[in-house]
Amino acid sequence: MAEYAYTLKVNKKSDVYSFGVVLLELITGRKPVGDFGDGVDIVTWIRKTTSELSQPTDAATVLAVVDSKLTRYPLTEALNLFEIAMMCVEDESSARPTMREVVHMLTSPPPSSSKIVGL
Repeated sequence: MAEYAYTLKVNKKSDVYSFGVVLLELITGRKPVGDFGDGVDIVTWIRKTTSELSQPTDAATVLAVVDSKLTRYPLTEALNLFEIAMMCVEDESSARPTMREVVHMLTSPPPSSSKIVGL
């Protein structure tokens, strides 16, 4: 758990952070640590990668980090999952949603879009 390693504190919001990291692993297809260089974890890598985009739209942000092995996926759902994951890994624990809120967001997806990314 990355947050525990930094703060040595465990609470419900630490679990939310960890869940966000798992979601980011699913989205990116990368391990939480070790793939990004010394001292860089998945959250830091995503923040750095997305901050360097020349035109940082929501779609461009997700497309910059999504697993390249994914060939077809609904962009709206990928955006929604990415946004939820990033809420879960907020630096300030009080800014993170509760797990109840996360479950609600995951089970109440945004209006569907027919746009499919990939082949």
